[in-house]
Amino acid sequence: MTFETENRFIKIAIIFSFISLALGGLFGLIQLLARTPYVLNIDPHIYYMVLTGHGVLMAIVWTAFFIMGIAVFVTTRVLNVNLNKPLLNLALILSLLGTVLVAIAILSGQANVLYTFYPPLKAHALFYLGATILVIGTWIFATVIFLAFFKWRKEHRKEAIPLPMYGVIATLIVWLEATPGLAVEVLKDLIPMSLLGSSVDVLEARTYFWYFGHPLVYFWLIPAVTLWYFAIPRILNTELFSETMAKVVFVLFIITSTPVGVHHQLVDTGIDPSYKYLHTVLTYTVAMVSLLTAFNIIATMEKSYREKGGKSMFGWITSLPWKNPAFASLGFAFIIFGLGGIGGIINTSYTMNYVVHNTVWIVGHFHAMVATAVTLTFMGATYILSPFIFGRNIFSNKMALLQPYLWFIGMLIFSISYHIAGISGMPRRVSSILSYPIVPQEWITLSQIAMIGGIILVLSGILFISNIGLTLIKGPIVSMNGASLNLNSKTDPTLLDNLKIWIIVAVILIVIAYALPFSEIYSRGLSPVPPRLP
Repeated sequence: MTFETENRFIKIAIIFSFISLALGGLFGLIQLLARTPYVLNIDPHIYYMVLTGHGVLMAIVWTAFFIMGIAVFVTTRVLNVNLNKPLLNLALILSLLGTVLVAIAILSGQANVLYTFYPPLKAHALFYLGATILVIGTWIFATVIFLAFFKWRKEHRKEAIPLPMYGVIATLIVWLEATPGLAVEVLKDLIPMSLLGSSVDVLEARTYFWYFGHPLVYFWLIPAVTLWYFAIPRILNTELFSETMAKVVFVLFIITSTPVGVHHQLVDTGIDPSYKYLHTVLTYTVAMVSLLTAFNIIATMEKSYREKGGKSMFGWITSLPWKNPAFASLGFAFIIFGLGGIGGIINTSYTMNYVVHNTVWIVGHFHAMVATAVTLTFMGATYILSPFIFGRNIFSNKMALLQPYLWFIGMLIFSISYHIAGISGMPRRVSSILSYPIVPQEWITLSQIAMIGGIILVLSGILFISNIGLTLIKGPIVSMNGASLNLNSKTDPTLLDNLKIWIIVAVILIVIAYALPFSEIYSRGLSPVPPRLP
């Protein structure tokens, strides 16, 4: 079976994601240097432009396009099916068009509303229009994947869903659960605010945003977890410790990823504390999912060591193939995932959140998760899948091996510095801490240390982008001939493979979790305020 259209989609989506990663990384460097006292002095308007660009490009565009490319690869190779070509092309065109419109609005300085685009701050209508078109493109893309999955399912009713495909489906289900919140906010509030100057209730809009904003984290994370489940056992020449546990993880992601967003609003007045507690408890459920993932991966690593005759208690750690670029990337991403997860539990704690809210602690946590647990995993996956996707082996294994080590070291320095600075009260979302009347020396010192970590991260990113660029031009050519991965499961399906049940449970939880705060907001009456430019 040939996958000409699908392969073209994969290449365009992934190359575009790398362009977004490079541009977003440049914005991140400018932002970091500007925030570090006495290093780079830029106009606050420019600072907030690059801050918005960095957040949108890295959190949404880089991840979304890479995930779409990988999803097509997994669907076609694992299920050995062709996709609906007209719909697939339409999804790509709309996603690219929406991204370009958003980029125009940001780069023209007319959308300095940050990644959260909180009203009453107002961006140009192109920003909101582009976001809408991008989301519509992703919905069409999800339809394409589901149509292929349904077609496969009709012919394989007596087989369990292959684990990589299960991860793809879980990712798209979470995306479809989450994006209605964004759609309502943009169509109901933000576009009318931008075009007509309509007033907006801030609490209502923030609640709709976080209905989307936190599940977005799991839209990134589920593909990373899927790649761990798929790639790490194969690198170690063993089987995953428990495929059943892995599917339980995906089911719990489906059920609990979306009804948790209010834990981002623990300091917001106007939402009853009992509703905040509900979302906090559900967030702790997702934390348990992370612990299950950690157990499954670590058990797989130790299992491989024991199968090869290893006897010592911790010998499995040093026996791991740390000189393999792909494994080093996945392994370091997994380690940072554990550290970031601990911080996430603090973020969602009803009382401790008051200490770290709106400080650079959040920046340190966020970069540990999306910038390492997710991004470094995607980089490692690129090293593995380059022959399949680009028909070429990686240009330089030495560059590929050095890159994840630099990323790991840089992220530890950057993230830990910001975590400590956050505890001491250093604020986020400000262009310069020197604007404060009193600036503790600790803030300045930790900012400078974090800058060193950030520069190391940039060097690692340059290595990655350069290596991939050289791979596309000079990498050793290999022929995979559209090979299937032949991962169809021959085991019988279980209750975990009945996705309808888990989707119904998820919808019920979402309705309960959000009907309560929204009923309070609407029954009390809205308090709209007029928009203002950043």
